[in-house]
Amino acid sequence: MSFAILGKLSKILSMLSPFIVLAGIVVLQSQEYKKSVQKLNDADYLAQEQEHVKRVDWQQRTSHLDFDNLKANWTYLDFIQYFGNGNARETIGYELVPEYFETITNIDPRFTSAYLNLSIANSMYAGYPEKTIALMEEVLKSVDPKSEQAALLWTSKGLDELLFMGDKQAAIESYQMATKWQSLTETKQPNNLTIQDLELALKDTNAIDLKQAQIRAWSTVLAYVKDIPRQREIMAKISHLKTELVVLEQADHPQPEITFSNSN
Repeated sequence: MSFAILGKLSKILSMLSPFIVLAGIVVLQSQEYKKSVQKLNDADYLAQEQEHVKRVDWQQRTSHLDFDNLKANWTYLDFIQYFGNGNARETIGYELVPEYFETITNIDPRFTSAYLNLSIANSMYAGYPEKTIALMEEVLKSVDPKSEQAALLWTSKGLDELLFMGDKQAAIESYQMATKWQSLTETKQPNNLTIQDLELALKDTNAIDLKQAQIRAWSTVLAYVKDIPRQREIMAKISHLKTELVVLEQADHPQPEITFSNSN
């Protein structure tokens, strides 16, 4: 790979740094819980999973009774326990993350700090960036643009649109909204991340670079997904992206025509 391409990719990867930090928040919050978890067998993990399913289902069906914040916090803490059980997640995966995300969205769409972590968990670990984008669109309809970290919701959405969907224009529009919302508050984003940073990262990024970034992103997700049907879907996406990449590379570097001299 040329130094030019590496430079472009490094710019894209630089945008990941604040989100890696956010992912670290989830991990740090779950450390104490992980210490208390003993090694269990597959049956125990499945039983735990069913208990989480019942609690999420109950949260979805019961009335909020004007205690949205309390109920959302309770559901989020349950999510932290679920996500933090590393042994269980390595065994049976992160299939309930979308359920937690949707449930908390319905209870309290203004729970900004939760959505920053849920978006990472849902896209990178559960492997559903499409659902993350859709849920973020719902959340952004209700969030106060002046609230702390609200602009980062647009930034997170833009990252998914870029790295997983390969939709550069949608990502730019999300970052434009992030910049607009950021201007409404005095709080600075990590690394002062704005639309200018995205434009800098994408300025010289062509279709080939973007396709390579998508392949890397989906390949990273594949390592965490345990659900067989979803694994197959992701592998099909990666295969399709690789085929598209080959076509782009061939178009970018066409083979010279071979001519034969006429000896007669």
